[in-house]
Amino acid sequence: MITYKQYHIERLEHGPKRWVARITRTDGKNIRTIMPASEHPYLDTKPTSSGEEAEKLAKEGIDFGGMV
Repeated sequence: MITYKQYHIERLEHGPKRWVARITRTDGKNIRTIMPASEHPYLDTKPTSSGEEAEKLAKEGIDFGGMV
């Protein structure tokens, strides 16, 4: 698990060559999204072929994905 800005990113393998990155807040609060307006305890990226790629998607989501 790594910490990026105010979020934790954890790589998870869901089957052979199906990786996702789970994003949670470091303070334990729910993640709020702007579009659609909602709250979640965590968000997962879409499946990728490697953990590194999933982590990259998570960082892009944090930077540009409308999470608060």
